[in-house]
Amino acid sequence: MTTLISVTVQSDWVEVISDVLRGTVASESFWVSCYRKGSASVHGSVQVKKSLVESHSVELTGKDETRNYETIIKGTKATFKTHNSAIKSMDISPGGGLFVTGDNEGLLKVGDTSDGNYLNIERIERTCADITTCRFFPSGQVVLSGASDFQLRIWSALDGSNPVTLKGHNKGVTDSAIIDRGRNVLSSARDGTVRLWECGSASIIRTIGNYTCAVNKISLGLFPSESIIERKPDNEIDSREVATDDKLVICVLEDGNIKGIDLMSKEEAFTTKSYRNVPLHSCAYSPKHNLVAVGSAEGVIEVFDIRNINRDLFAIQRNDSTIYDLVFIEETGDLLIGQGDGSAFQIPTVLTSNISQASQEFIGFDMDPIYSIREINNGKFIYAAGRDGSLRRF
Repeated sequence: MTTLISVTVQSDWVEVISDVLRGTVASESFWVSCYRKGSASVHGSVQVKKSLVESHSVELTGKDETRNYETIIKGTKATFKTHNSAIKSMDISPGGGLFVTGDNEGLLKVGDTSDGNYLNIERIERTCADITTCRFFPSGQVVLSGASDFQLRIWSALDGSNPVTLKGHNKGVTDSAIIDRGRNVLSSARDGTVRLWECGSASIIRTIGNYTCAVNKISLGLFPSESIIERKPDNEIDSREVATDDKLVICVLEDGNIKGIDLMSKEEAFTTKSYRNVPLHSCAYSPKHNLVAVGSAEGVIEVFDIRNINRDLFAIQRNDSTIYDLVFIEETGDLLIGQGDGSAFQIPTVLTSNISQASQEFIGFDMDPIYSIREINNGKFIYAAGRDGSLRRF
């Protein structure tokens, strides 16, 4: 396992530069620190002064300890204080124009990503439990949410109505996925099951898994065309199913197991263990790049080739904080990470032997766990949300 360097910057460093540019202060500084587990940390600062050469620019001067690390630091472009409690789940609409956020007080909000305002009037829907998952349907006008009250709900993003409620789990819902255009959806829960639903009739098509511990996260994609995974014989397809026969569901469990479920047969296609068998809290699947990533309660990220799932390509760790969310940038195969220490960062998944640090760091959270991270336009914009109740765009 490779231990990565972590570069952290004062969370309001963008405001420091803005203050100097506006002339609020003549000069100001912000701190920069570098950490590597098992090594001495490095701390320094950056002095910011108005440039004497170009009118709308600043001069940056390093002070104190110096080391040479190459990474891109990105600051917050926009911050929307959408909740008064922790945002446990978040999604961005396929076109990038809307966001949905759900918190641990049962509030679900839909708003405009350009300014953070809610649609027409303030759309706040309250359930009786914390919102653990929320996702836009492909239309961008409908939202699926799941909560710790064992239920999933389908909402209109336009008027806040709730025409469908899905009931069947007997413990809290942990994650969800939408199949194709959305006639069918999947959910996972702390009851150890993954359930396939038909939305129109609010009925369960099949209960899959029945594991002895919680299924903490799922990720849906096409079944790989080249793989050592053997597909089971076709079971009869239920008339309520649409576009399930070519799908694979990756599941990560509280006991550290990684499961693959073939949606054609509704049976387990593979199982493998994670590093040290500790609880897994996140997963991502990129069929285009044949990659599966999982994140653990101890801050370990493992990346596998789905064509040879029994052996990881690499395992990395920055610290012991939980990895709460993982997302692949589909065009490049780079991996976005949201972690429990308030760090959001990006790593390449090619040339893995050369990874020593993140390729990009997204700075703006001040030690508050990040529970959800998303990207649009092939990584042009990154959104993250967490315990401080704010949604940030980078």
